[in-house]
Amino acid sequence: MPSAQILDVLDDLARVVDGTAPEQDGLPTPCAGLDVIGLRRHLLGGIQYFDIVLTDPSGDQRPEPHTTYTGSDSADVVADSVRKLARTVRTTVADGGGSTPVNVVELGAGAIPAESVIGLLLAETVVHGWDLSRATGQVWQPSPAASEQAYAVLSAAIRPEYRGADMPFAPEVPVSADAPALERLLAFTGRSVLWTPAG
Repeated sequence: MPSAQILDVLDDLARVVDGTAPEQDGLPTPCAGLDVIGLRRHLLGGIQYFDIVLTDPSGDQRPEPHTTYTGSDSADVVADSVRKLARTVRTTVADGGGSTPVNVVELGAGAIPAESVIGLLLAETVVHGWDLSRATGQVWQPSPAASEQAYAVLSAAIRPEYRGADMPFAPEVPVSADAPALERLLAFTGRSVLWTPAG
């Protein structure tokens, strides 16, 4: 279940964000078109969206996920937001709210169980955590179980028409079927584990 993996991944994401230096803000990332500061803004928009929908599952006033964030995007603000989201997830899970319907119409899914929302969050954080850590020279080692779960979520959600120019995902990168779970996940999202800031 995604909820069994997400808290460790969020803790690790906060660590990576904390380890990002201001002079790295302009570095490229594996997330096409985004430098480090752009990726932080993207992450912060997503983090705040997931926090809002899990805090108020039936609400209908939602921000558009991943819109360009215009508030403070310093590393400490992002890390604090990650930790706040972790507390929200912990509360959701502790309250037995995994089956609670959550309104996420902005994601094109209508109302889905909280556990499924946490699955989308897991996929988002595993992939973008790698993007940020790779761009800033940090270690990113989510558990194989987290990567497998994220892969399962995305393989069920990403359609062929979502890939290509001006689309959210690049074409899949060829990878061995017996490659580590994280490598297979990244390849599925159009990323190569050989990516470096120098290209």
